[in-house]
Amino acid sequence: MTVLEMGFAERSTFPANLLMGAPVLQNWLFPHGEGSLSSNVGAADLAYQRWFRFKEAYSPRLVMEALQENSRPVGRCIDPTGGSGTTALVCSFLGIDCDTVEVNPFMADLIAAKTRRYDTGALSADIAAVLGGRPKDGGLARYAHAPSTLIEPGDGGRWVFNAPVAAQIGAFADAIDLAREEHRPFLRVMLGSVLRDVSNVVVNGKGRKYRRGWDKRVVTGGHVVDAMRGACNAGYSDIVRFSNRLQGDVRVHHGDARVETADLPEADCAIFSPPYPNSFDYTDIYNLELWMLGYLRSGQDNRKLRLATMHSHVQLNREGREPAGSSPEFLRALEAVEESRSQLWHRGIPSMLRSYFADMEGIIADLAERIRPGGLITVIVGGSSYAGIGVDAPKIIAELGQDMGLDLVRHSPLRAMRLSAQQGGQFGLSEDAVVFAC
Repeated sequence: MTVLEMGFAERSTFPANLLMGAPVLQNWLFPHGEGSLSSNVGAADLAYQRWFRFKEAYSPRLVMEALQENSRPVGRCIDPTGGSGTTALVCSFLGIDCDTVEVNPFMADLIAAKTRRYDTGALSADIAAVLGGRPKDGGLARYAHAPSTLIEPGDGGRWVFNAPVAAQIGAFADAIDLAREEHRPFLRVMLGSVLRDVSNVVVNGKGRKYRRGWDKRVVTGGHVVDAMRGACNAGYSDIVRFSNRLQGDVRVHHGDARVETADLPEADCAIFSPPYPNSFDYTDIYNLELWMLGYLRSGQDNRKLRLATMHSHVQLNREGREPAGSSPEFLRALEAVEESRSQLWHRGIPSMLRSYFADMEGIIADLAERIRPGGLITVIVGGSSYAGIGVDAPKIIAELGQDMGLDLVRHSPLRAMRLSAQQGGQFGLSEDAVVFAC
């Protein structure tokens, strides 16, 4: 039974800080219903979560369950791979302080925007000022160093944004740069949330593809204005609706989780979902937002960001390493993948797997130093498959954690995931919760 399902009498022994925030949290989660703890289906339409569609997010209820599982009161939580900020947002609703690390600057702004305290009058004024921004002569100058395919006339007769659309996006981005510093993350997120709808592409799987009939599709600067106004109105209404909620202090540390985690303050628990070892390059998946909002200004910026991410993809040749601890499941999977090297879609996959689990081992070891005795580390992670060979990431992480001396509290499945279309598309992978006690 969760805190959301308890009656008042049953809640009397639950940590006081969670009880104080539970009614407002329940009001926030009510439209989501029960659903899957792991899946974000339904939860994507909740206040704050609807600001940007993040396919990989998990349910806020999963964070609530993980917090409840701790036997001691939770005053501070760590999320070393912040993503869409679900852990930080739930903690904020419950008055729990949270330190979260996020390497993608757009996603870092998304977390900050969701969890910040606002003066709604000042925010309204900045929204109005930004919505008044219109293109000027040379309005595309800020995109001079962007990839050639990004803006009309593009390259090879293809482009992602029509020139009037890009000019209006640039005008809004320029206006955001003049807004109050504390409001810029929110405004950038609102603008980022409309980019895909006004573009000529859809983001699908590991990349993007052009819409059918994109060259005949009419999208103008006016469409950008209307979409931005709608996004700002929805985001602002969420902030006003929950303006009186508890708000824990959320600190967003922008950087590489493999470096930043060791320097975080002590906490009572950690709840996180790292990138999965599935060769997704999230720098590519979110590069429309990164380029159009000004986070990237050059190809070197893009490469620097990729180098600061975990080894969950093969788009860069990087020096690899292996986990120091023992995991029989890791050795089994790696040997099988290497024996099937000729069937792999990329020769760097074995090296990626070695380095990925070394990265995970390091992050968990750093967390074990930061979590107070008796606190829990909850890892939400899914497996992957290459050339028909399953890589059971949850089991490997469980074994590595135990090898470093952590107590495995539980290892339980959350949902089944589909294989890639190239491998049949059927359900063949598992997403699990792996929980350690420090």
